[in-house]
Amino acid sequence: MKFYKLLTIFIILTYAILLSACDAEIVRAVFLQQAPEPDGTKKPGGMLVFTEKTPYNNDTAVVVNTTADVYSEADRTSTRLTQLMFGEPIQIIEKNERWAKVGVNNRIEGYVRYRNLDSDWTCVDGRRYSGRIIVTNREKQIYSHPRNGIVIRDVGMGTELFVISKSDNVYQIALPGNLTGWVSENGVFQLDVGEDIKKTSALVFAQSCEKFRGTSYLRGGISFQGIDGAGMLFIAAKVNGLTLPRDFEGQYSKGVYVDEKQDTLEIGDVLFLRPSIDASEVGDAGIYTGDEKFIHANQHTGKVQYEDINDPYFQQRLLCIKRFF
Repeated sequence: MKFYKLLTIFIILTYAILLSACDAEIVRAVFLQQAPEPDGTKKPGGMLVFTEKTPYNNDTAVVVNTTADVYSEADRTSTRLTQLMFGEPIQIIEKNERWAKVGVNNRIEGYVRYRNLDSDWTCVDGRRYSGRIIVTNREKQIYSHPRNGIVIRDVGMGTELFVISKSDNVYQIALPGNLTGWVSENGVFQLDVGEDIKKTSALVFAQSCEKFRGTSYLRGGISFQGIDGAGMLFIAAKVNGLTLPRDFEGQYSKGVYVDEKQDTLEIGDVLFLRPSIDASEVGDAGIYTGDEKFIHANQHTGKVQYEDINDPYFQQRLLCIKRFF
């Protein structure tokens, strides 16, 4: 009995010392890990678990499709606010058999079809895996086997996947539903589980945007299946180490103003546009790519394309220019 009391005191003292010397959230991650299951694995339960400083619990789910629409109401005819990416963890506010109300980046609350989510989030539990990969291609295939497998999922730029192992230039990755898949090393880069994406440059940011050329316009879209200006900014910024909100209003509040009369426009500068000539709010955006052109998700033509920066249509709607890199 005395031994157990001494052991308890030791554990408490160790916990206190670690809290004072280290990141408290990382320490909690260590002490809140559950005991292994009989097969040696660890599965999420009712307690709060910190993974990469993010609290995941029984209200967490991950996206199981390439994208999942987030609507303003629990109705598919309502406004699409944004989309979630494959494997993306999300906190559920409330749910029923058909819909889940979710919070996105502390800015957007909306509704997702519950069939697009999986409550088993072990595929993003960073304690289990050796690292993670970020997709930088416009589109990437996940295969059922490392060689001669079939495509089991197409995923888009910005998708994050946790690595189980790597062999012969192929990653074995964790998937929702306690499944695994394989992706080639082309068009991805690898990070440690908790490592931040390194910030690149304005040129690389613009090149990421240009990869979406020809993609269909989709209001609220964020992928090769369909995208709008806010989605293109969000995804291209993410893979280049910059975290932006998913909506124009939030993006417009970031960055540094560029005086178009005094400053030289640089590749990667973002042109924020009004929805109409007389409007005062932001409603669209494009990314300058050089030679008086910018890449833009054009709602009227229905695709991502290059535009002439001197076109009167855009000049009349130009709200401001901002620099993010």
